[in-house]
Amino acid sequence: MTSRLGQRRLDRGFTLLELLIAGVVAGFVLLVINGTYFDALKLHNSTEAKVDQDLVLDRTLGLVQRDLEGLMLPAAANAQAPVGTFSGQFQDTPTNTPCQELSAVRVSPDLYTTSGAVNGWNPYSEVQEVTYFLAPASDGSNTKNFVRAVTNNLLAATQPTTDEQILLTGVADAQFDYYDGTQWDTTWDSTATSTLPVAIRFSLSLARSDSAQPAAPIQLVVPVLVSTKTSQTQTAQQQAAGGTP
Repeated sequence: MTSRLGQRRLDRGFTLLELLIAGVVAGFVLLVINGTYFDALKLHNSTEAKVDQDLVLDRTLGLVQRDLEGLMLPAAANAQAPVGTFSGQFQDTPTNTPCQELSAVRVSPDLYTTSGAVNGWNPYSEVQEVTYFLAPASDGSNTKNFVRAVTNNLLAATQPTTDEQILLTGVADAQFDYYDGTQWDTTWDSTATSTLPVAIRFSLSLARSDSAQPAAPIQLVVPVLVSTKTSQTQTAQQQAAGGTP
């Protein structure tokens, strides 16, 4: 008798209430899995975007550092070509503007540097002219693009072409400062001082969605590895006078 009742219950299957409870539990489990999955996917995408942004930023700072480390001595004011062409003056407000973007704002002097690549695909020497600009963003936002303008053929018979490279987007501001051995200055003119800075500081501020809390600037300080005869004379005089060079 008991076995027959048990067999009938097994043949009867699940009741509607049991199916409803099972459906609710399954839906709740799927909801938890779905939320966990999309949270993990969102974290993965944001982490990947942050890594990509950091890689672009590191590349930009690396290019700026290479250009500053390869600075050449400025030519004399009366130097004739090709000397004056290969090593121009170091001035923060030069008249030459190689960037084709008319609304771009220059933030660096014309850097005559040895950071060019010498290989079988590049017909020019390692000496090149590099200038940095801030140009309006191409996406219509209120940010700026950090642009590197490079001129390789400094001995061109006609107007040389300039390669403009957008290194970084979403930039708020960029600035170069110059250390004379005692203090930082915002301007420098080698035609007046006949010297180069002891070090150059590059400051870069990235734009943030919250304009009320601007991001702290990223700073890169690069010592200038060459010095003019005037700088060497001044250093020798300071040492002879017992001062700190």
